[in-house]
Amino acid sequence: MGGIIVCVKVIAGLGALHARLPMYNAQTVLEVVRFLGASQVALSGVTPEAWASGAWREQPDDDPLLFALEDARVPVVALGEDWSAQNAERAQMLEFLGQFPQGRERLRQVGAAERELRAALEPPQDAVGVHTLWLEAVRAYHAAVTVALEEGPGTAHRARRIAGLLEGAQTFEPNTVLIADLDDMPALVDAGLELPDFTGFQPGEASRFRAVVDRAYRLEPEDDLDALVHMLLALDAPRDTVEARIALEARFAASGLYLSVGDLESARDLLEAVSQGQFERPTYLPGYVLARLGQVRDLMQERDRAIGAYKAVLGLAYAPPAARETAQHGLEAPFQFTT
Repeated sequence: MGGIIVCVKVIAGLGALHARLPMYNAQTVLEVVRFLGASQVALSGVTPEAWASGAWREQPDDDPLLFALEDARVPVVALGEDWSAQNAERAQMLEFLGQFPQGRERLRQVGAAERELRAALEPPQDAVGVHTLWLEAVRAYHAAVTVALEEGPGTAHRARRIAGLLEGAQTFEPNTVLIADLDDMPALVDAGLELPDFTGFQPGEASRFRAVVDRAYRLEPEDDLDALVHMLLALDAPRDTVEARIALEARFAASGLYLSVGDLESARDLLEAVSQGQFERPTYLPGYVLARLGQVRDLMQERDRAIGAYKAVLGLAYAPPAARETAQHGLEAPFQFTT
């Protein structure tokens, strides 16, 4: 690499964690990208083949940021690699260590570092906190793991991945922002990539809308359902905007709350209203809406219409695996609440 790194700004992608961070959710990241004047984003965690084919949508741990990027039609350069073989090799190495007393002690140290990292990542943060407090927690974690496992099989794969990302960074066009896994951020910054200056950045309306919907999905026993429904249904925006699409998803989320308390008519009305709007984006939404609509119609003894909704799910160009599974089960037998 010759030690030459172009000026590239790097920000953290958190995968599923975005859904529990009101001030750094998937829409917040898009707003950061626009704040930085990015012409395109580069993704470190998705292979070019997976992004081009849409195979990333089939991953079991949905990354809301990827759907948000697709929805917003942000130009994307995917430069990730398939590390499944290397991850399996590392898992085998850790299993091998567990067979010996000295190895078990090393694993105990790694486990302690992982617990400390999980504790550090528990309090929600905004963009600044993610790129300061959380970044330093990850840095401390990797330092502890390196001490425990030493340089070698336990850390070599990560070093090669970082080297590949740095090489790719030298090919970026101007004003590219790299979205990298938080796990890799300290090494990328140490190698010369630049953390943004967040001075003046404030999350916008899309971020607020997203935070409300994400909160409704994280339903907790002590939640005031009436208040949650009110917040969801209060979201509104002009058509053909990202806020309007999130507002449609908010109505889908509200239908789930109505369904949870047995208010089938309200759930059905919301789902039918969503299905008559521009709900093709984000790409996961049509499958979930139609699958739930089938379930509600089954519960309302409208079997023929339920079957129609389930078939519509399976007829979509894309539906999330969970929605397809729901639809398939619904075709085989009417949906009913389990006790």
